[in-house]
Amino acid sequence: MILTGELIDAAEAYRIGLVNHVAPLAELMDYTKQLAMKLAIKSPLALKIAKDAINTGLELSLDEGIRYEQKNFAILCGSEDKKEGVAAFLEKRRPVFQGR
Repeated sequence: MILTGELIDAAEAYRIGLVNHVAPLAELMDYTKQLAMKLAIKSPLALKIAKDAINTGLELSLDEGIRYEQKNFAILCGSEDKKEGVAAFLEKRRPVFQGR
């Protein structure tokens, strides 16, 4: 598609893994809000690091990518959000993440 400039429809984009969901226009806002709510309850720090790992990892070799992932994992394991997540799980409550 990059080389030919060929256009594809939503169904084909889904079939080849370019998108992970296709919603009819009438359902788009509801789906988007549901997705936003799923993300809103996650640790903002974990989401930020995951997004960074995806973007940065594209530029790294496999060995560099693995080291980068290990560094990020260590950061997350030492974070306040990780402690809050574990505490919330053990206390059977929803976590309140601070992004730290």
